Amino acid sequence: LQDSLTQPVYLPVNYRLSNAQLAFFLKEASLSPQDNRGNALQRSEHFVVFQTQQPPVVNSSFGLFNAEQTVPRELLQPSSPLEVPDRLTVNWKVRAFIVQTRVPANQPLVQVLFYVAGRDWDDFDIKDRLPCVLLHAFRDVREIKSSCRLKESLAMCLVQVELPPTWFSSSAIPLGRRKTLDSYDPISESFQVELYYTLHPPGENEDCNNDAYPRRGSAARPEAPTQHPLLRIGSISLFQPPQTQLMQEHRLDNNMYIRLPDGPLKPGEVLSIFLYLAQNSTVDQFTLRY
Repeated sequence: LQDSLTQPVYLPVNYRLSNAQLAFFLKEASLSPQDNRGNALQRSEHFVVFQTQQPPVVNSSFGLFNAEQTVPRELLQPSSPLEVPDRLTVNWKVRAFIVQTRVPANQPLVQVLFYVAGRDWDDFDIKDRLPCVLLHAFRDVREIKSSCRLKESLAMCLVQVELPPTWFSSSAIPLGRRKTLDSYDPISESFQVELYYTLHPPGENEDCNNDAYPRRGSAARPEAPTQHPLLRIGSISLFQPPQTQLMQEHRLDNNMYIRLPDGPLKPGEVLSIFLYLAQNSTVDQFTLRY
């Protein structure tokens, strides 16, 4: 009985969140209800807000007593390039989509589509306050940057980066990591390029300038903290496509023509001949003799 009287008394206070579209209170499953409440006069509850258009309100009640407080905006939404005056953008998230994950050397163009997800219908009128997106492409110790401005009612933009030819060869790899000449196959070999992005406010002329966004830290990997942290998108593969074989074309008649390799054949080599139907042909059947 004496031990039970010395135990602290915790009042059954109820908590509730309002003015939030999606929010939850958190509680560790391994803790008892009293473990995270401090003492009999103080109590703490953890919650997370996923979606809201206005600052949520925390309400606590005990019997007939009731108190509430609005969550400060700076606590709910730290400063970021997506911050818009007089508008809560905690729901907004920048998403990236890599158009082509395998890039051949004859088309050395990397394209990444950026857009803002999580906006409400009332947010589509915001067009002139959206930030710039700076794409960072890393190939070992080398880096190429290109930017675009999120704009229009869809809040999207496409970044394009043209990769140099040296990125598609083993010369871009440090000497200690290159393969031997006997095991190197330039056609089957592929190289990884890591893609990251950063968000920046537009310049004085409301444009995006790559040189205006210096990045501190190592040029090889974004491990050091920066003012605008690098956010990973994913990786792409660079490869050398097989050489295109020259073909010669022979028309059989007004409806059919064939294509075959232009060059001598080696002993034992299989000859492939492709048969085509002309675009303006109206025949529905034909006979092929050889």
